[in-house]
Amino acid sequence: MLGVYYGLKSSIVSTQMAEWYKKIPNWLTFLRLALIPVFVFFLIDPSRSSLTIASIIFVCAAITDYADGILARRYAAVTDFGKLFDPLADKILVMAALVMLVSVRDEQCRSLVPGWMVVLILAREFWVTGLRAFAAKDGNVVAAKSGGKVKSALQMVSIMALLLHDYSFNLFGHSVTYQFVGLNLLLISLAFSYMSAVDYSISILAPHLGTVNDLVRTIMDALFGSTSTKPGDAGAQKASPPAGSGEKTSDLK
Repeated sequence: MLGVYYGLKSSIVSTQMAEWYKKIPNWLTFLRLALIPVFVFFLIDPSRSSLTIASIIFVCAAITDYADGILARRYAAVTDFGKLFDPLADKILVMAALVMLVSVRDEQCRSLVPGWMVVLILAREFWVTGLRAFAAKDGNVVAAKSGGKVKSALQMVSIMALLLHDYSFNLFGHSVTYQFVGLNLLLISLAFSYMSAVDYSISILAPHLGTVNDLVRTIMDALFGSTSTKPGDAGAQKASPPAGSGEKTSDLK
């Protein structure tokens, strides 16, 4: 009887622990949201020490973004809440960082991030968020796509580099500033962000068109003819005997 009791108790505890683990990804999302105002506070008066503290906070927020995805997949804790609010927390963090970095000046009294880049990034984020809300009204929760994840990773790294803008490193004998690296990574992320925005737009507004790759393939077929013929198809057609030749299929083997 004691064995049954302890076995049942162990099973209950394991179930409770599993349910607790499943809540961790959402808690990490809330933690990331809570870190945003603290991060912004240290960028109001951007001295070197405050930029260092802001960098540490930003890294911690980025780690929670990475960790909640791993834990959600590991413990099968992927929820509609996480699908919606995890990318939303990322957007708020990135937008807050970029807006604050516009006000930070380098040694030549120039903004660390050009305003036009921030405007384009914000416009894309508002558009995709609106698309998600449009899909959600029908009960469809759109998870982050691969292009959007690459974009987010590039933006996180670029912002980290921009926070360290006054540091530099040697590359093939040349001094390269982290500001230069950050701006170029941000520019690359801008390209990925708009490609993924097109993908979101098609999947939500015109799902019958398929993915971006399907749409490109359709356009290429329309412009240059069908490109769907496989290399082996031509060989098979060439090997087939003409009608009335009297050859049997077995003779071709």
